[in-house]
Amino acid sequence: LPHIRFNLLTLEDTTAILEHPLVREDPGSSQVIRNEVQRPTSKLRYGMDAQEMVLLISHRADEMFCMNPNKGQYIRCPVKGNVHGEIHAITVTSNNDIYILVGEYWTQLSLLMYNHLENVWEQQSSLPKADGDHHLDENFIVEVGGHLYHLGFYSPEDLNEFLLMRKYDNRRDQWLECSQLQFPTIGHGGLGSVEARHAVSCGGQIYFIRETEWHRYNPTDNQWYKITLPNTYECYNSYAIVAIETEIFCDDVMYDTSSDTWCDLPEFTPSAISTNGAFVCRCFVREGQLHTLVHHRLDMRVGDHFARRVQAFQICVLDRSEGTWTDLKVTLPVDWKENLSGDFDEFLCASRMYLPSLNASVTD
Repeated sequence: LPHIRFNLLTLEDTTAILEHPLVREDPGSSQVIRNEVQRPTSKLRYGMDAQEMVLLISHRADEMFCMNPNKGQYIRCPVKGNVHGEIHAITVTSNNDIYILVGEYWTQLSLLMYNHLENVWEQQSSLPKADGDHHLDENFIVEVGGHLYHLGFYSPEDLNEFLLMRKYDNRRDQWLECSQLQFPTIGHGGLGSVEARHAVSCGGQIYFIRETEWHRYNPTDNQWYKITLPNTYECYNSYAIVAIETEIFCDDVMYDTSSDTWCDLPEFTPSAISTNGAFVCRCFVREGQLHTLVHHRLDMRVGDHFARRVQAFQICVLDRSEGTWTDLKVTLPVDWKENLSGDFDEFLCASRMYLPSLNASVTD
């Protein structure tokens, strides 16, 4: 016990220790721990008032919908900061920093970081314009080895598509160009493509995923490598691509990057509450488990017409040991359903959030 730094424990850490069989069987040690935790001299730290939450961030980055589906906690709060334009990409780093790339298309983009204690977006850097930026079709941000990487997918009209990647050196505030990835496909001239594309970091490398091809970037040798896909592979939902440790989940398949093997995932069937079958699935990782957030859009009939559209939400978690999806039976607040986008274009992620700052923003 003298070696435990109780002032550095989170609430979850303390609860886990108190519920451990060895501690529960010894009332004396349990009381000692409770006394130490409750000492007024114990200094709180950021982690003690934080918990991992699912975030839906508005496309203008001025509002966040935060939820802990397991505890039924829902916080909707405004976010401060001078955000010019809309979000183009988002990532949460291994240090729990939330970064967004904002701006208008064909203009200079800005990198912002979320200040957890102040609940504000802070400017970190500006992304230099590149030749042919008017053909920039999509942006991504990922973190590998403590460094941020920006990936820009370009689709110039009547020319080969390509991926431009840059690494951010935060000490010098410089963006360093990395090896480009060229594609044999011919571009369509910029915005307008509906192809599913995504970029994730996994196992210390970067993966760029398209509907019919995967590519892997190794930061050590600054090279791209094409990955051989199963004959049955297909991916049409970029919202359903996430990574957990050395595994990448994509729709109904999982790719193990360490063994270069593929396996099928249990089929996910959303609740049959969409009267017209319209729904969107988005995957996220919380507490090391794969979740999916399903947004149902319901057309309510009034007489002979569909006059009203109502939204419903469903969150499910994958139990890999049982091979089944479990519905968490969440009930979102009424104001969430009314204010979340009908097109579901909020940006989704999971992060440990500082609750006092969020609650204070709600009451401001």
